[in-house]
Amino acid sequence: MDVDAALTLVSTAATAAAGGAAGAAGQSAWESLLSLVRRVGGRRPDSRPGAGELTAVDPADGEQVRVLTGWLGQQARADEEFAALLRGWAERHAPALRAEHSEVHNTVSGDAQVHGPVVQARDIHGGITFG
Repeated sequence: MDVDAALTLVSTAATAAAGGAAGAAGQSAWESLLSLVRRVGGRRPDSRPGAGELTAVDPADGEQVRVLTGWLGQQARADEEFAALLRGWAERHAPALRAEHSEVHNTVSGDAQVHGPVVQARDIHGGITFG
């Protein structure tokens, strides 16, 4: 995953964490991201906009999230080690965040005539057996 894809996922994590009914995956991803920011901010204090500013970002505040995302992008482009950490964060959290924010609507209706089993699902990992 490249840095830009990871930064896009930051917005997804913010959205997931900001939702009143945010799932555990969104909250976990957001807290993990802020932990990463604290570690990097401590390592590079000169590059941090303000003490605590970035680790107190409200995920519901779009402007704060934009500032954080901009800072993350600057750090990732200036520091390959941080870029690798950010990509690692994104790879760990991407599957859960994508699943948490997707919708699937399965319908069998109208004049449908079903003769046998019906499977309605979003993602299936593995086989399905009818027996």
